[in-house]
Amino acid sequence: MVAVLSVVVVLLLVALAVTSSHHRFTVQRGTVERMWQRVDAELQRRHDLIGGIIAVTKAGGVNVSTIVQARSMAMASRGAGPVAQGQAEQLLHEELTSFLAGVPAAVRDGRDFGLLWEQMGESDERVAAESRDYNDSVHAVNRRIVAFPSNIVAAATKVARGQYFLPGGRTR
Repeated sequence: MVAVLSVVVVLLLVALAVTSSHHRFTVQRGTVERMWQRVDAELQRRHDLIGGIIAVTKAGGVNVSTIVQARSMAMASRGAGPVAQGQAEQLLHEELTSFLAGVPAAVRDGRDFGLLWEQMGESDERVAAESRDYNDSVHAVNRRIVAFPSNIVAAATKVARGQYFLPGGRTR
């Protein structure tokens, strides 16, 4: 009788541990999704600011076709996941850098451009901070997926590894 009771207690403890571990994965996945939404919102703000820079430079007579195309591609990558968005954002960053090098000083020295450029710096800092938080959340989930004993629960419940958001679509 004691042996049967011991087996039942052990099985209940194992079931409780598995349920607890699965619940923790669920909570962590929710955190990763919320963090990604924050990154995505900051990227949208950045795209809006780039739209303002495009408008100001276009009014100054600058050819904006390449930066408009890169911005459109980055905006179209929304919802495609962190790797695809990372690649599109890297292309946008490269095009923006190249584009800004060709903006005449008269346009760069203008008040509107200066305000937008200052806001871009703040936006870039927010994107970087939110990206770090997101990647830290992904790292925590990925670390649990391979660590014993949660790796058993992850395999049994098919918990997928998270994708990092890295410019250029690189993976860690």
